[in-house]
Amino acid sequence: MSEDGDDRAGEAPSPRPPPAGGGGDRQAPVLPLPLREGIGGRGLRALCRLDDIPEGGSKGFGPPPGGFTGLFAVRQGDAVHVYVNSCPHIGTPLDWMPDRFLSADGSHIICATHGAEFRISDGECVYGPCMGDRLEAVMIQINDGTVFVPEDAGL
Repeated sequence: MSEDGDDRAGEAPSPRPPPAGGGGDRQAPVLPLPLREGIGGRGLRALCRLDDIPEGGSKGFGPPPGGFTGLFAVRQGDAVHVYVNSCPHIGTPLDWMPDRFLSADGSHIICATHGAEFRISDGECVYGPCMGDRLEAVMIQINDGTVFVPEDAGL
């Protein structure tokens, strides 16, 4: 957020404030960048638009450049939960088909390898060989309908 309280999504903060007295030469506006500063001062990358995740459904995403493990998101209304696509039991991807991470009734995340069930809200395994373990949650920010994740998520 800038000193005047204006929080413009996608814009980097001005490196210096305007000159005192309001006069003088003002800096040109800063254009949006593909990575932004966000959670804990780390850079963010856009994952998708909120509308790309079906209501009550899930969507998978490939790994970031240089990464091996993708992410997936589950949407419940305006709430979005993002996790690393890796079962805590043996590290296999959870989806059995692209974008298929949920039980038939949409109430749990299911591991395709062993049938483990995870709560959507916190990723805790409530049934299966990794009972009590959790999926690796990814912090998110939603700005102007875009879901952002840390640039190192999935690395």
